[in-house]
Amino acid sequence: MKVTDIKLTKYRRISYLFVAAFVLTLIQCNGPDTKKAEPEKANTEQKSKTDKKVEREKPKLVYDEKGNLTERHAYSYRKKDGSVRAKESYYYQHDDRGNVIKEVKESYSPDGKVLNYKNVNIYSYDGNNNRIEQVFSSFDGDGNLKRKAKHTFKYDKFNHMIEDLGYFDDGTIQSKIIFEPDSTGKMLSEEYIHYNKDGSVKDHKKYYYSDFGLEKTVDLMKNK
Repeated sequence: MKVTDIKLTKYRRISYLFVAAFVLTLIQCNGPDTKKAEPEKANTEQKSKTDKKVEREKPKLVYDEKGNLTERHAYSYRKKDGSVRAKESYYYQHDDRGNVIKEVKESYSPDGKVLNYKNVNIYSYDGNNNRIEQVFSSFDGDGNLKRKAKHTFKYDKFNHMIEDLGYFDDGTIQSKIIFEPDSTGKMLSEEYIHYNKDGSVKDHKKYYYSDFGLEKTVDLMKNK
């Protein structure tokens, strides 16, 4: 073999090694990008599916000539898959001052053909438009009364709620909540008392608040 041939063979080997190294570098550089593109594609597809789930129909609202909301018709959706849970209709009646005095909720099957239940709330107000009474009734799809409840409310001179009384069906007190707001309405404490049917205390706790939220809880049953 000539010296020239040896040199050419040597150069060819170097060239081959250089090309191989260059190709390997390209593979290494492009490799991660190729792998990275696959999750991005998957994320795009997932986002597309998610976007489809959150496409929800806007509620249909009806107002009277005074601008009061009288009807609201909307679908409720499941959080898991975004499918329709129920078709719900709300009906409102107002007094001359614009306060809601009656609220009716009707919950239907997704196709709107079968009534699942009906809830009715009746409200009363004082001269300052503070809600002082709420009577709640719940009916099944056949119109049978399933549950009834009543609450009365009291307010201080600043129109801040200071008491919420809940009642059993026979009119005896079931629960009592005592609120302690300051003059600006900031809550200082809340006291919860629950009663048994015979009037004995079932549970009694008091919650104290600071500017940062709940400060402490005191179980007052221990003192009884």
